[in-house]
Amino acid sequence: MEIIYPDLYYDTKDWEEGKFREELASELVNIDKDVKLKDVDIGMGADFPSVLVAIFKNIDWEHLLVTGLVGVFFLGEKINKNIDAWKEIITRFKLAISKFHPARIDEKGALLLVLDKFGVFSEQEKETDVSIQIIPFTPVLEGEATLEKQPNVLYIVTVNIPNKVYVVGIKSNTKIVFINEYSMEWLEF
Repeated sequence: MEIIYPDLYYDTKDWEEGKFREELASELVNIDKDVKLKDVDIGMGADFPSVLVAIFKNIDWEHLLVTGLVGVFFLGEKINKNIDAWKEIITRFKLAISKFHPARIDEKGALLLVLDKFGVFSEQEKETDVSIQIIPFTPVLEGEATLEKQPNVLYIVTVNIPNKVYVVGIKSNTKIVFINEYSMEWLEF
């Protein structure tokens, strides 16, 4: 999972190179001991110094997606395995973004925010299908990491729970821009 945090000290009298990265690292190591941080600049013309964080790299996302949130991206099957693992990841992710609010999140972060918002891990919501579409916007011409090269994205997350479907638009800046709710009743169609 990739998260980009803006350098909170940039353009202030307290700015020192690497100061924010070190502060962020000391906080995030409590959430994921294998966290990796890198200074980046995702500005489009003007500087936007930030820190790219690679977190939860030790999680086998593909396996978890296939066995836990069964096939979120590919298979579209039901959420019914590894629910505790998903709850733990969401809890740790929310800790990672609560103190230092990110400038950008990747699709895994967007997915976690939407799943948390709709409480899909409650007992009555186990029969849930989820899918995500990634719509990229203006790319940054430099960078190595996926989110560093493509920080401006709209994620369309569809959550299909019994009797309802939610279609959620969430920007990579964590802002939910729309939520559409649809009844599954045939009369609605």
